[in-house]
Amino acid sequence: MEKVMQVEKIDNYSEQIVKRKMTSSKFSALVLSIAGIVVLIALSIYLSGYFNWLVPVALLFLGLGIYLSVMLIKNSGIEYEYTCVIGEMRIDKIKGKSKRKKITVFDVKAIDDIGKYIDTKTGNKNIDKSKQDLVLMAAEDIDREDTYYMLIHDKIRQKHALLFFTPNERTLSMIQPYLSIELKKKFLKLKHDQNAAENTLGKT
Repeated sequence: MEKVMQVEKIDNYSEQIVKRKMTSSKFSALVLSIAGIVVLIALSIYLSGYFNWLVPVALLFLGLGIYLSVMLIKNSGIEYEYTCVIGEMRIDKIKGKSKRKKITVFDVKAIDDIGKYIDTKTGNKNIDKSKQDLVLMAAEDIDREDTYYMLIHDKIRQKHALLFFTPNERTLSMIQPYLSIELKKKFLKLKHDQNAAENTLGKT
C-alpha cells in the first residue's frame, strides 16, 4: 500500500509527507505500556474496595491512565515532511499530527553522496551507518528497497550527517539538477537500474 503522498507541486517547490512504519518492537512496547497502565488501574480499583482511602487514588489513576493511553496511541503516529525550495531541503518530524520538530536543513548542491541504502541486486547495504557520527532517520522503513541515503551538511548542527529518507519521483526531480556531475551520473544509473528491475518484475 502506498503511504507516500505528494501535497503540492510547483516548479521550484515541493512537499512530500512520508508516514513512518511502526516496527514490531515499537508496537510491542506500545502494547506493553498500555497493558501496564490497565493493570495499575485495575489493581487500584480492586484495592479501593478494601481501603476506602484508596478510592480517590483509584479515580486519579483511572483518569491519568486514560489520558496516557490516548497520548501513547496519538504520539505513535509519526510522519516526515520533506520540503524542497530552490536547492534547499528541509525535513520535519511530525508526531501525532500536531507536534513538529525540525530534523535537518541542508543545501542540495552540497550533497556528498546519494544512493539506495539496499542494493536491489545483491540485497547488501551500500553504506555502514555505524561509521557515521550523525545519523538522521526520516524514512518510512529503513529496510525497504526504496529507502535512499544522502551524505549532507546539516545546517542545524553545522556538521556532516547521514540521512535516510524515502523520496518520491517529485522529490528526486527537485534534487537531481543540483547534484555534481559525478552524482548525476550515479543518480541516472540508479534510475536506470530501478526501471530495469521494475520492467523485469512486470514481465514475471
